[in-house]
Amino acid sequence: MMMQRFDVMVMRVVAVLCAVIAFAAIAPAAQAQTVRVKDVAKVQGVANNQLVGYGLVTGLAGTGDSTSVVFTSKTIQNLLTEFGLSTSSQDVRTRNVAAVVVTASLPPFAHSGDNVDVTVSSLGDATSLQGGTLVLTQLRGADNQVYATSQGAVSIGGFSVQNLGAGANSVTQNHPAAGRIPGGGLIARTVTTPLQQNDGSFNYVLLQPDFNTAANLARALNRRFGGGTAHAVDEGTVAVQLPPPYRSDEVEFLAQAGDLDVSAGQVAKVVLNERTGTVVMGGDITLAPVAIAHGNLSITITTTNTAVPSGPFSNAPGQTQTNTKITVNEEKRRLVYFNGEPTLARVVRALNTLGVSPRDLIAILQALHASGALQADLEII
Repeated sequence: MMMQRFDVMVMRVVAVLCAVIAFAAIAPAAQAQTVRVKDVAKVQGVANNQLVGYGLVTGLAGTGDSTSVVFTSKTIQNLLTEFGLSTSSQDVRTRNVAAVVVTASLPPFAHSGDNVDVTVSSLGDATSLQGGTLVLTQLRGADNQVYATSQGAVSIGGFSVQNLGAGANSVTQNHPAAGRIPGGGLIARTVTTPLQQNDGSFNYVLLQPDFNTAANLARALNRRFGGGTAHAVDEGTVAVQLPPPYRSDEVEFLAQAGDLDVSAGQVAKVVLNERTGTVVMGGDITLAPVAIAHGNLSITITTTNTAVPSGPFSNAPGQTQTNTKITVNEEKRRLVYFNGEPTLARVVRALNTLGVSPRDLIAILQALHASGALQADLEII
């Protein structure tokens, strides 16, 4: 009976593989993806700038920094001094204030008066920023110049509840020691971002460097704006010389160029996340002929405590006997042969015939890459 079931399973696997191989013989090769220029490239130098500041969050219900955080007490003293109040370190012992680091991204072409989102993170030992308000804080760039100010109520998207009584129980959701202030940053100065150099040229930078995409982008620009407009410098850079009609109107050039269709090359890559068991495959992945056998080995240790009473003529208390049971279970898997699979869909279909879980699939893909059978880059995050 067992032999008959095994024969039936083998026949099904063979039938699936034959269908995959037959379909692979008549299926056309995967076509390159056609996308807009603005979706695969950006102008070099047009990027966000990082801002950072140091400030205080007030209004906390006893969840702020403890008195052991010296810099929080000193910051409170300095703040009160600016309001004309002279205090000592003994006067600012409070748990309703927390020292925080404030960060934000300054977008390109930002103007004075624009708003940006800011992130607030506890710097001391505060347990929660829930219900707190950030006091006016200056945000500086890498050149130590003030580009924005921030103030407002902190939204943490979670909570922390503690019971300081017997047992000291607590319930925490998400990360209450960090939060955001949507639109809480006010741009203080206009940022000037030049689009072109003095000679009327600029560079396109590919978001995903690829030689085919760079060459196709240069050809698309030359077809639309004339020969000599663009040339690929390397796999990630395309140099552009603005045509004479657009020398004084680079925005119009970028608007027209951004909507051009370009054939983007696909990179064969497999991304694995071992923490979550996530497997993502992309591009023209191929699998060389290979045989796979995969099995799981699990060891279970179970401990039970049994009460053993004392004898009938003994006044001694009963004893506890500890029993430990070790179980070893090895899952049996047969050796399966796969013919070369030319596309991603057929690779996944072939691997699914093994009936493995995502975490087992990660181990199989790593072994396939190590053996050279998986024709793709393997990235573990």
